[in-house]
Amino acid sequence: MIKYTMSNLRAVLLLIILLSFPSLLFAGEPQVITGDAFIESSGRGLRIATEPNGVRVFIDGVERGLTPFTNNDLPPGDYSIRLAREDYEERSFEITLRNNSRLNVLIEMTRVQGNALISIYKEQGSPESYPFTPQLFTRSSADAPIPLNSDNKTTVRLPAGFHTFNARAFGWEDTSVTAFLSDTENIQVDIYMSPAAFKLENLTQSRKRFNPSNSGNLGITEYRFEVSAPGSGVITIQNNDGTIVYTQQLDPFAAWVQQIQWNGRDTDGNPLPQGTYTVIIEAETLSLRLETEINYSASIFPLSLESGISGLTFAPLPHVLPKGSYQFGAGVLYCSDSGTGSFPFKINMRFSPFDKFELTTFFNINPSLQEQIGWGVSGSAKYNFTDGSNSIPLVFSAGFTYAWANDNGEYPLSPGRGAGFYTPLSLELTNISFVICPAAFWRGPDGLVPELLLSAGILYHGSFFTGGISARLEFDFSKDEPFGRFLAGAEFRIFPDPSNLIFTLQGGILIQGSEPRGYGGLAIGLIY
Repeated sequence: MIKYTMSNLRAVLLLIILLSFPSLLFAGEPQVITGDAFIESSGRGLRIATEPNGVRVFIDGVERGLTPFTNNDLPPGDYSIRLAREDYEERSFEITLRNNSRLNVLIEMTRVQGNALISIYKEQGSPESYPFTPQLFTRSSADAPIPLNSDNKTTVRLPAGFHTFNARAFGWEDTSVTAFLSDTENIQVDIYMSPAAFKLENLTQSRKRFNPSNSGNLGITEYRFEVSAPGSGVITIQNNDGTIVYTQQLDPFAAWVQQIQWNGRDTDGNPLPQGTYTVIIEAETLSLRLETEINYSASIFPLSLESGISGLTFAPLPHVLPKGSYQFGAGVLYCSDSGTGSFPFKINMRFSPFDKFELTTFFNINPSLQEQIGWGVSGSAKYNFTDGSNSIPLVFSAGFTYAWANDNGEYPLSPGRGAGFYTPLSLELTNISFVICPAAFWRGPDGLVPELLLSAGILYHGSFFTGGISARLEFDFSKDEPFGRFLAGAEFRIFPDPSNLIFTLQGGILIQGSEPRGYGGLAIGLIY
């Protein structure tokens, strides 16, 4: 059954009025007119609107004003209308005004057009064997190029006036020619291009610090640079002592933007030790260089983002992403109850804007057929104090979280509305993390005594998957019976190489009083 609120009824009533009285559509702000339209409405007379405004209106050969034009005194009958404006094609048409209606005319004017016959040539004396595949633009290279024939010629029809034509070709200097297009004759535009001097510039890298042990694309860095002409080059990587540990001949340059990946290994494929390396790109007589750090503590693997805190489902983990990395996901959860159950939908994200610092956001919608649709938001900030890179295999962080939700918007797996402070600590044994995390959680101004949340879990993170189990106990010492809920669950995530996609499967139980409930969920995301 559909329920109409007062706002719904007002919107429906307004729509009925506009459909019944089209003349109201012409009141107020100017319209954007596309195409032509002739609309009759209640009233009398004639109204003409054009795109653009300021068009001269002639009625039966007599100029009567500029658009937008209105005349409510014209008697019924047939009239000849002519519209004219400089740089636009004239429009002429016949209309009939009736005694009991008003005619509203919408006209889109067309700019006067001219033809340019464009040809692109090599400058006289240029090497004949040099590759020549030009592209033509009328504004900038960010726009789509104008198609050229096989002989690098084309005809372009544009509004009359001055236009600049830009030609680009790899290995050739960018060339621009400005010409005036007339509506009375075709204009010949010849563009001559000369070979470009070789340039090597703009060397960048996707990850300044990376961990070769990470899976697939997460364990490499990509170098990008630009060249202006064909040529060849080599990449050389040196360690702190200046010793060359990696070298590779680059493919011949055939485009402006070049890219090459490095997986942190030497020329023979052996993993290199942690440290800072100098990367040198040499081409022709030019060179570029930058530094890249290999850091085996910069682990990138997907985590649960339930409740706006990264970790296991019920146990926050102290790990943070390396600076510049992020994880994004969306999924649906099924949670059983005494009725038909619920299907909360969630969108979440974690990212690292600074070293050792991570932000997490979480948004959920709880659809309902019986009640108001609920929704909630939460987020957290986490700082990592130790990352396990020293001799003690412990990772420790501290974080703050806040959550808000409307009446039916609390996410089933979260502690609920309020603010919390948590301190996860994990013991790292190769690919296994054992985590414990105490947390204090304040539900609002009415509850000055915080709840105590105790959570623990085990996570295994492999080269292309993670899996783990976790549990959380909730205690509210402001009540006679302090024990609140017990939540436990298992989760499995796969992030197959070479993609950056994440596929998640999760499930578990929630116990509050004598009513245990089960849950399960699916999600998809990506990590970089």
